Amino acid sequence: MKNNPEHREQELGLYSRLEVPAPTSTPSQRMRHRLTFRNERTLYKRKSTLSGKPIISIYRPESPYKIYAVDEWWSDKWDGHDFGREIDFSRPFFEQFAELQREVPRIALFNVNPVNSDYCQQAYNNRNCYLCTVIKDCQDSMYISHSNKVRDSYDCDYVQNVELCYDCIDGERLYACVGCQHCQNSNGLYFCLDCIGCSDCIGCSGLRNQKHCILNQQYTKADYDGMLAQFRLSKFSSYQSQQAMLFAEAKSNHKRHDYSINVEDCVGRRLINAKDCYQCHDSFQIEACSYSTWIFESHHCSDIYGMGTSEWTYESIGVEKLNFAAFNSFVSDSSNAFYSDLCFYSGNIFGCVGLRRGQYCILNKKYNSEDYGSLRTKLVEHMKKTGEWGKFFPSTISPFAYNESVAQEKFPLKKEEAFSLGYRWQEANPSEYIKQEVVLPDDSLETTTDICTATLGCQTTGRNYKITPLELSFAHKMKLPLARYHPDQRYVLRMGRRAG
Repeated sequence: MKNNPEHREQELGLYSRLEVPAPTSTPSQRMRHRLTFRNERTLYKRKSTLSGKPIISIYRPESPYKIYAVDEWWSDKWDGHDFGREIDFSRPFFEQFAELQREVPRIALFNVNPVNSDYCQQAYNNRNCYLCTVIKDCQDSMYISHSNKVRDSYDCDYVQNVELCYDCIDGERLYACVGCQHCQNSNGLYFCLDCIGCSDCIGCSGLRNQKHCILNQQYTKADYDGMLAQFRLSKFSSYQSQQAMLFAEAKSNHKRHDYSINVEDCVGRRLINAKDCYQCHDSFQIEACSYSTWIFESHHCSDIYGMGTSEWTYESIGVEKLNFAAFNSFVSDSSNAFYSDLCFYSGNIFGCVGLRRGQYCILNKKYNSEDYGSLRTKLVEHMKKTGEWGKFFPSTISPFAYNESVAQEKFPLKKEEAFSLGYRWQEANPSEYIKQEVVLPDDSLETTTDICTATLGCQTTGRNYKITPLELSFAHKMKLPLARYHPDQRYVLRMGRRAG
């Protein structure tokens, strides 16, 4: 990967407005670096630093940080301003920022307004959900990621407004669909690709407003029902073989390669309502953005992963409702925010951690507007001399090891490779890989609730997992198989289909 990439006029305008230097590393290098600060799927059982009560957290028990339960973190039992400190201009800024990070409490999970959904991360306003990540307004679902408004569904990713769906990716407004990709406004589909306005189809691709089709051929309702029954999808062996055969056939006959909708002058994948965007992916309602993924309702932004409703924002991760901001992680509802972490409802902050409603603060210490301005200018000059200004936080101060973060998913490394690049590595917990002897029946319809008390072993990784009563009930209702893989491995398999 070469350094000093060429910069487009659009990005140069953003750098100029924010008064930051143009980056010298490539976009992919910058993306990987940012992703080391985001943990979506690695959860731990530990105790709250404040109360000692058992909690679920993205931070391992031996983490050096103070970790509070979600309700404790948002309570008035502490105030981030109490950790404020003076700037030491004889030392690098990042070194002082790392010290502040270790002192200010961190929220155990980014889980807002959960109802019986404690095992969810990057989640907002969900009810009765389990092991879901990056979801909003979902209900009665398990193993969902990067999705909104999902009901009674399992093992789906990048879907919106779906119900009774299983093993689907990149779908919208679906009902009772199984193993589908890039389908919309449809119901009763099995292993279909890019079907819109369709119902009761199997292994089809590129259809519009069709019904009772198999491999794009028309059938009567009676013949269709008979063929579907013959597939015996409640049997794991049948599901695997039929999915592989039917979806491969659908892809071989499919000609569409760009799934973006209503885009103008854009380069990227899976964009909806986008204009003048370059190398953006999985995003909608954006304009004049670049090198960003999973962003929404934003304009004039660059180098972002995970953002909503923001403008003039650069080099950040997991942010929301920002204006004129750069080099932030998990900062929301704020403006004029730079080099800050875990801050909310704040303005004119620099190098702050864990502030709520902070104004004119540097390293969590409050100043009047005049002193803040002069001190900020002096700090920026100091960072220019130390070579820190214009760079995202060094990965050495990320709370996560490389393989705990999203970086491992998007830019996979082996342990030795991670070490050679200066990243940390978290070893697997042996207690999660105890060999199991329980064998699931091939047909889920032959399985009783007794299986929900058993510990199972993933057929690929050996990692232990369980079948929940709700999961079993869903499989029986939909006549689908029970999983032979750990939820994380199932996610890996789905992402492999998506990449292909």
